[in-house]
Amino acid sequence: MINFLKKQKIEFYIFLAILILGALLRFYNYPFRYSLGEETIRDAVIGIEGARQLQFPLTGSFSSLGPFTFGPWYAYQLIIFHLIFPFAYSPWTYLSIISVIYIFIMYKVGRILGGEKLGLVLSLLVAISPAQIISATHLTSHNNTNLFAALAIWIFLILVSKNKSGWWNFLLGFVIGIGMNLHFQMGGLLALPLALLFYKKNYRKFIFSAFGVVCSFIPMLIFEMNNHWFTTRNILDYLMHGKNAAYVPNRWLFYIRDFWPSFWSDAFGVPVWFGNIIIVTFIGLTAWLIYKKKLPKNLLLLIAVFLLNFILLRYYWGQKFFGYLNFLRPFVFIFTAFAIINLKYKKIYIGLLAIFFIVYFSFPRVLSELKPDPFTKKIYEKVDNLEQNYPNKKFALYTCAKEYEPSYNALTFAMLFVLEKRNKFDENGYNLGLVRDCINPKTKDVEREVSGTIDFSKLSKSAILEAGWQPLSFSQIYDSYARWWFKMQP
Repeated sequence: MINFLKKQKIEFYIFLAILILGALLRFYNYPFRYSLGEETIRDAVIGIEGARQLQFPLTGSFSSLGPFTFGPWYAYQLIIFHLIFPFAYSPWTYLSIISVIYIFIMYKVGRILGGEKLGLVLSLLVAISPAQIISATHLTSHNNTNLFAALAIWIFLILVSKNKSGWWNFLLGFVIGIGMNLHFQMGGLLALPLALLFYKKNYRKFIFSAFGVVCSFIPMLIFEMNNHWFTTRNILDYLMHGKNAAYVPNRWLFYIRDFWPSFWSDAFGVPVWFGNIIIVTFIGLTAWLIYKKKLPKNLLLLIAVFLLNFILLRYYWGQKFFGYLNFLRPFVFIFTAFAIINLKYKKIYIGLLAIFFIVYFSFPRVLSELKPDPFTKKIYEKVDNLEQNYPNKKFALYTCAKEYEPSYNALTFAMLFVLEKRNKFDENGYNLGLVRDCINPKTKDVEREVSGTIDFSKLSKSAILEAGWQPLSFSQIYDSYARWWFKMQP
């Protein structure tokens, strides 16, 4: 090991320092920074309970746009990781680990595009990006797309510069397909194999890429064939009718002037005006290099892919949430790093000043993200209070309902998670109702309220259920979100 380290260039040690910095920013104050929101707990439970039951669902969570689901590959990743590392916070840990891997992949991307300097600058921008630091602690499927977007671009650049076998093209399609399983908007990266087809005119290898995409959807195809094409039917219905209900006015002026500078700035945690400067600098530099015929072909192809997504996104009817567009962030980092490296005067890298300003502006936001999550802290305090009031007890939890349907929120899920983690949950334990702001069914013989819970110890389980309350457990959450079709029969 010592001999290996002695042989390394200074670049290796700089990159190693960047990687360690990125890891520290993602794992500092672990695990109290992890968000315990409703969706994050749901996803964590799917990973943990799926591993316990050794079940791999055929479909993912429902889209917010309509009654159709994403693919199951997000669940597969969480389940497999928990099988290997079976501890409570394994789903969040997995997300943080792949965020560090993302830094490494972007370093490799930078090296292909512009050598050592570009690789180091690009990896540094990703390592200190507030958007990436935040996404590393908030467990959602669209934050998982970061890795697959970067991986797809890396494979694409390898295929542009080298004559690889068709199986590399298959891998490109498969990676993009997994990303689409996580969130359909990543379908915009299908432009990568199209760009390869345009550049290399190799239809055989393009078919390999298409086959890779299809293979990634095999689990979902099995689900569709056994459930009357549920998701396919509802996606088509959304495209023909439902999108009108979610239409958000979007003029070209607003799109160019407001949306993209905001999205660009958000990646670095800088003011919008500074984001505008970065964008204008990159456009001007690119135009100049094209004029001088010095723009690398592989970067030109990436710009073409980005421009296609730029146009397509303009005509997207729904709300453009930054998190759903994580698959486009690699382009933002790449273009910014390229501008920084190439903005120079007489061999003086003027663009490096941008790194100073990025660090300066982003530092307060990064610092705030290193603090414990307020909601997570609140939940732990609630559970501590419960344990003090009911020493040596294990709890069975119930959630109030509307019209006899379970009523979930971040509080109920988070309370369950922390109690389960502390081995304080038991379906046959001390009965507690979790209070929330819905119309609660009337129950008698309620003794007291403690830390946002109702003491149901004097009520039998049957009496609680008859009153309209629903049991809450990991297995119940898993069945609701990963095996819902057994009950609904869509």
